[in-house]
Amino acid sequence: MATRRPITWFLTEKGRRFSFAIVTGTGIALTAARFMPHTFFLEKYKSVVHYYRDGQPAEIPKELSTRYERCLDLLKLTDVHRKIIQPFSVYGFDLFHAGSTNSKFGVVIGIPVNFTYKTLDDIEKDNIQVNQKTVDLNTDVGKKLAEALILPEKVQEFAICREILMTNNSKVLFESTYPFMCIFFVYNLCHYLNRKLNLYLAHPVVRVTMYSIVGLFGMGSYFLIKDLTEVYYETRVDSKLCELGPEYIKSGLIFYEKLLQRNQALRELMGNEGARKYTKMGNENYGIRQPHLALIHRKQFFEEKLKESSNIEDLENIES
Repeated sequence: MATRRPITWFLTEKGRRFSFAIVTGTGIALTAARFMPHTFFLEKYKSVVHYYRDGQPAEIPKELSTRYERCLDLLKLTDVHRKIIQPFSVYGFDLFHAGSTNSKFGVVIGIPVNFTYKTLDDIEKDNIQVNQKTVDLNTDVGKKLAEALILPEKVQEFAICREILMTNNSKVLFESTYPFMCIFFVYNLCHYLNRKLNLYLAHPVVRVTMYSIVGLFGMGSYFLIKDLTEVYYETRVDSKLCELGPEYIKSGLIFYEKLLQRNQALRELMGNEGARKYTKMGNENYGIRQPHLALIHRKQFFEEKLKESSNIEDLENIES
């Protein structure tokens, strides 16, 4: 009596229903994993990245709160949006944002501790460490890192405005649907090819090969549309920030120069890990993906906008 191999069970009606349920559940789980931290679990997400001092969440200094309020005024946000956006002190030296202004759960904007630095003495008090080693600020690379961490007031306003604008859209909703869409695309394409090419009668190796190829294509499609979405909104935000005026165009240029300078210093301080993480120019290494606009390109964008702004001012002075 012939025995049925376990793999052939998936070709039965019950097996196909089971496969559909697994695919559906996986799609929903991945969508929830992306969506929930920015909505229902926003406060918990915030608590994970919050900067703690002496075991307690650090409060934002009054000076930074005033600067944040000025950013809301600059962006001319509605009263509704102003109420749902909450600033907090984030761990590390990178700004942070989560949530969406199009969601009732609101938005959190993380402001790093280096926004309180005004002099090298402020940095020395915090005893900055890289890879659990205290950075010597008297060395060339230490000075380079320290200078990159100190941002002028207008540059800080530019950076905070950038984070706020990155949440003033439906990006979270779009990116949450991508996993579900791609998984069902792969599932339906595999189902179509099996029926069209009659692969159900072929050797299991043939189907496994086809599943692998289509699966890799689906994964590549997911990363592609996710990265394109992120780059699109980053480009859009940089363009909107230029509308704030020449002063903020110059601030944007300085901000990206400082980020590149910081990454160059970290590359040197972190050794082999730094070389893998950052390029010599200070861009972040992503391999074949492009999940964000390259910092050097964002800097060049503001350089061009600053030149355009200067040319316009020169023409206006000549005409007057």
